[in-house]
Amino acid sequence: MKKHNNSSPYFKDWTTKKLKEEAISYYQTIYEVECYGTSDLRMLNGIMIELENRGVEIKENKGISF
Repeated sequence: MKKHNNSSPYFKDWTTKKLKEEAISYYQTIYEVECYGTSDLRMLNGIMIELENRGVEIKENKGISF
């Protein structure tokens, strides 16, 4: 998944746990259920950038894991 480096202050107040939970939910919606809009893509992108900025290693292989 290609991420653009546009970190948002919106996610700064979220806990890492919440970011991970939301990332999994958005990922499943987009890549497994395949029922999503552009706002879902932007949210997942922003969440992934924030997780990377926090030093979380993201693994993508038939889903995502941390």
